[in-house]
Amino acid sequence: MTHPVGNPNFSGAKMPAFDTLVSRHARAAFLLEQLAGDLWEELNRMRVDTSPAPRVRTLAQRVRTQTTELQTRQTRVHHMQKTGDGAQLCTVEGTFWKLPEDAVPTPVPGQPPPTDPVELSIELWDANLLPRAGRLRPDGTPFSPKEDAVLSWIAAHRESIIAEARKWNISPQAIAAAIAWEAMENVKGIPTGMLAGTGVGTEVKNASFGPGKVHVDFPLVNQIENRGYLPRRAVWEREKILKSDEGSIRYIAAIMGAYSKVTDDKAKGHYNIRYDVPMLTQLYQGSDLEQWEAALARRRASNDWGKLDPQNPMALWSQRNQAFLDAALPKDPWKVDPEPATPVRPPGPPAPPSSPSTTPVPRTRPSPTPPWNN
Repeated sequence: MTHPVGNPNFSGAKMPAFDTLVSRHARAAFLLEQLAGDLWEELNRMRVDTSPAPRVRTLAQRVRTQTTELQTRQTRVHHMQKTGDGAQLCTVEGTFWKLPEDAVPTPVPGQPPPTDPVELSIELWDANLLPRAGRLRPDGTPFSPKEDAVLSWIAAHRESIIAEARKWNISPQAIAAAIAWEAMENVKGIPTGMLAGTGVGTEVKNASFGPGKVHVDFPLVNQIENRGYLPRRAVWEREKILKSDEGSIRYIAAIMGAYSKVTDDKAKGHYNIRYDVPMLTQLYQGSDLEQWEAALARRRASNDWGKLDPQNPMALWSQRNQAFLDAALPKDPWKVDPEPATPVRPPGPPAPPSSPSTTPVPRTRPSPTPPWNN
């Protein structure tokens, strides 16, 4: 982005507009890649000329290359913002961070190109279709190809994650941590998405769908819906919703928002977990709202308000990987914490888990791994 009011030799980035530009570019590259594959399959099925599909793929590769360059610049700007280093140009239109055109590095020797797939859980395998920007940690060492691929996926979904985090006033890093841990540490190769919408979640124990692996028939998702954080849905509807990336993000954010609200209500003045990423991931991975309410009630009864000590695998991973989370999303991106949305409880008694729902089926998906008792 050039300076809008004068110097033709100035090259820089205005934030957060540059973040939005990079996110949309990454998303466009992914969608074009997806379109090329879908188009080839459809044309091949019809036994007609498939040459348009490779042309779309070539366009996708061009956009991917541009995205990689933009992401490299984005990493630099974020580092400059964090450290205060780098030249700034302040104008009435905002602050521009100077980025020389020669700042784009060559690929790191020995680093596999984006076409080499890394081992990720099936629900995030499409991160292999996104460019890897060769991101660096604050100490200058590179993230692993697997981490870089997941960071690209998070960048492509940045707007959705931040919007849902803002809605419930929670840290966007907590959503990213849940998705990243499930993708890199809890690797599954079974394409359950093929069964979405069949109601398999009522038959298969621990059936989960989408980024973050939300369990479609656990008590937690029923509690979230019955308390009005999301519309009531039958299991088969949840499966179809959770098959989409945006759906999973929406469910994860609502779950973490509900835990935060329970904590505000039951432990006001003692705990606030809205930006406590390890605690949000601890609860997401292994509890439900009623278990957490009971745990807080026990603490109140014994007047035991000691420090919360998250210890499950996802929470511990979040503590160890702060550099990854900082590269993914800001922990607290707003100057003033937003007012969380107010849940609207649906009328009537709670819907049985497997009953049909009259709610139109959106495009979404999530919920945690086995129960954890505090």
